[in-house]
Amino acid sequence: MNAFDVMSVDVVAAKDNANIIEVSTRLVLGVFNGMPIIDDNGSVIGIITAIDILRAIRDGKDLNTLLVRDLMTQNPSVVNQNTKIEEVIDIMDKKGIEMVPVVEDGDDGRIIGVISRSDILKEKLNERFVTIGRERTVTTTIGEA
Repeated sequence: MNAFDVMSVDVVAAKDNANIIEVSTRLVLGVFNGMPIIDDNGSVIGIITAIDILRAIRDGKDLNTLLVRDLMTQNPSVVNQNTKIEEVIDIMDKKGIEMVPVVEDGDDGRIIGVISRSDILKEKLNERFVTIGRERTVTTTIGEA
């Protein structure tokens, strides 16, 4: 099994100029723990997580004035669609992360999905079943120019 078999394709991504309040709202409403940050070409340039925002709150920062670029982790771990699930699990385990962006093969790093811990568990629990009609699209909604 590889990343393509498990990844979620309905991705909510943000640009680095999005406001932290906007991103926080999307995280809460979408029940996400984090989201990829992309450039104008759809390439992954960072990731923002709930803990990044919680640290800003703890440090007394004004969320109304912060942009994603102020808090995001730059150059996050990413995998391509052919990466074996065991390798994805190793990355999650070693880095203590819950979600890994999946990018196209090649140099541009264009996002095609994400894999979360729960995606892997769901796939493992459902391996005796077949999903028909799985649509593979990427949706970006926050901070679009």
